[in-house]
Amino acid sequence: MAGFDEVSQLKPYKSMWRIKVKIIRMWKQYTAQGGETIEMVLVDSKGDKIHASVKKDLVEQFDPVLMEGFTKILINFAVTHAWGSYRTTKHAYKIAFVSTTKVRSCEELPMNLTGFTPVKFLDVLDGSLNTDYLVDVIGQIVEYSHVEIVSVNGKDTEKIAVELRNENDVRLTIVLWGKFAMNVSDAIQLRADHAVVCVLRFGKIKVWKFKDRSVSNANNVSDIAINPSMNEVQAFLALLPKDGLPLAIVEAKALPMVSMISEKEEFFIHTPRKTISEVLESRQTERCIVMCTIAAIESDMGWFYLSCKVCSKKVQTVPNDNDDGGFKYFCTKCKVYTPKMLPRYKLHLVVLDNTSNTKFLLFDNLGLQLLNQPCIELTGKVTDEVQNPDALPIALTNLVSKTYLFKIVIEKENYLYKHDTYKVLKIITNSDMISEFDVNHYPSGSESTVCPQFSNVSEAPEGSMMILGSSSQVSESNSLTPAKRSGTPIMNLEESFDQNSITKTNTAVGIKKEKIEKSG
Repeated sequence: MAGFDEVSQLKPYKSMWRIKVKIIRMWKQYTAQGGETIEMVLVDSKGDKIHASVKKDLVEQFDPVLMEGFTKILINFAVTHAWGSYRTTKHAYKIAFVSTTKVRSCEELPMNLTGFTPVKFLDVLDGSLNTDYLVDVIGQIVEYSHVEIVSVNGKDTEKIAVELRNENDVRLTIVLWGKFAMNVSDAIQLRADHAVVCVLRFGKIKVWKFKDRSVSNANNVSDIAINPSMNEVQAFLALLPKDGLPLAIVEAKALPMVSMISEKEEFFIHTPRKTISEVLESRQTERCIVMCTIAAIESDMGWFYLSCKVCSKKVQTVPNDNDDGGFKYFCTKCKVYTPKMLPRYKLHLVVLDNTSNTKFLLFDNLGLQLLNQPCIELTGKVTDEVQNPDALPIALTNLVSKTYLFKIVIEKENYLYKHDTYKVLKIITNSDMISEFDVNHYPSGSESTVCPQFSNVSEAPEGSMMILGSSSQVSESNSLTPAKRSGTPIMNLEESFDQNSITKTNTAVGIKKEKIEKSG
């Protein structure tokens, strides 16, 4: 039997090549010109890599016999020039399957043959690498931002920024989008006490203003893993400084080269601003910015939920088969019982400004932004016991009296069916931005202040609180800008509740009169 050709030998002058390769990366890709294709990165026994493609007309023929991680013998294929700005290998050519290409099973190449070739951080940072080629990166996660929802080409997409360090303590930022952002966020939350090592395959070097460089995932091409079982990871861990550097959560940095609109522009210019009263009076689906203060955390609906770690969907409780009163967890999407679970935030906030009050709902990524700690750190280890939702952690009660900028969506059920809970899309917690918004943009309110009536007031530390001030500082009444505010500021939540029980203002949030009289 004839031997195998080497990947490094492949050239376009013939098609009767015969190679033995491992498929180290495989994905499907759709383009308007080419339709759906199969894309692969192959490596041979010498570690040489080459890209391979199966065009749309042949996908059905070859899809059943091609699988990532498996070794195959490929016979009779075309070799064409490789080009583009997202090249997965440095090979000058790529493989193109033809209808007469043969795919044969064979003995597997070694498991440790991964084709993983991490680049040096300094080579990325100093611009010595060609950005047309995708790169592999390995590093210890030392900082990460909360997950943000960013509008990219008109579509809301998750984003997380992660700072890695190498064995020499050189730092490199990687920015992850979509499912990659959520997967990394979940993996970090489930981390143990040991170092968190991130392995990114086929990342794209991004350059901003010809100097700032980072690495990002490239759609379906990239692959990412946290603390994977790889020889390269063990070797990397052995070289890391033994300084026990803690993992830190930081504010996300704006990336204008991707979103084209900064977070400040989005909140200050491109999204309309409303008071809570105006939100309640709205009769159309829209997004708006509201500056308001958290008055309480509602606990009737709970403050977290248990999700499936695999699909991120909420798990359901189902009764045991023996009807003993017990239950078990079930993931309706994965169709499995007792899935691996991760608690996620689901916070119901009672909020108010100088015009009215309402409720906001926010989920895990925004909860992480507010609290700067994963939900699992507050819930503790997931058990089969149902936790009491009334038992709010001190980290949650500490949110009461804090003022933030909220970007919310007004949906049909809010104005058609009087649903008084609005979904939060984004939050600004930066005190400087809040103060600037307050001084320059906050609209005038009514002469009276409306505060909510509710049973579960969080036991936050008592003290003076300015409803229109910044989130972190206590303001005095003489600091108000006269031309900007006509409403009376709320100086103390408890006093405001008492005053509101005597004097009731018009608001879209219905408060029963008899309940008000009882509270006075």
